[in-house]
Amino acid sequence: MREHATEERSGECPDVEELLGWSLPQQAEEIPSVEWLMERLRSSKPDWRLLESLVHFEPASYARRVLARTDACELLLVCWLPGQVSHVHDHGGSSGVSWLLRGRLRETRYAWGGDRLLQDGAVDADEGDFLLEQSETIHRIHNASRHGAVSLHVYAPPMVGMTRYDTSVTPGLDARLELRGVLRPPRPPADAAAARKRRPRAM
Repeated sequence: MREHATEERSGECPDVEELLGWSLPQQAEEIPSVEWLMERLRSSKPDWRLLESLVHFEPASYARRVLARTDACELLLVCWLPGQVSHVHDHGGSSGVSWLLRGRLRETRYAWGGDRLLQDGAVDADEGDFLLEQSETIHRIHNASRHGAVSLHVYAPPMVGMTRYDTSVTPGLDARLELRGVLRPPRPPADAAAARKRRPRAM
């Protein structure tokens, strides 16, 4: 199992309407809920040839690419080789939806138990499945299959940062993660908190 940080790729990106058949909302008030975002993705009519042209795998880490960003949300494509896994992380207060376009991924969720993160369930997502990520979600994504996987993600508001939890697994106790120096997700700076109050996020 290889654990690496994401690599965000840049470069020319396609028009989202051409890619999915609809445009990203421009303002936060256009997104009533994260469930609305999921239904929007579910109703997409993707240009599969265009999507295929964006798929790019990296041997050292899973490949993460921002395709589009507005004041309201952002669209990302993530490509996973077999064995690649994310850090345990949150999304900096953003909510999101992940759509598995190809392959299979395992999501493991965590919840606070005192000063430790405890495993709080796991689910295997297959091609075509959607994963809902609330603003408080802490999880890890792992491609435990023998094939590459590709997922499309929408986050609202756009992420201003993720907390990656420095963890060590107690041998034989995969469900319990000891934390080094991080007891609670850090509060955002005052100016970021004020900005988020002015811009309601999808719930």
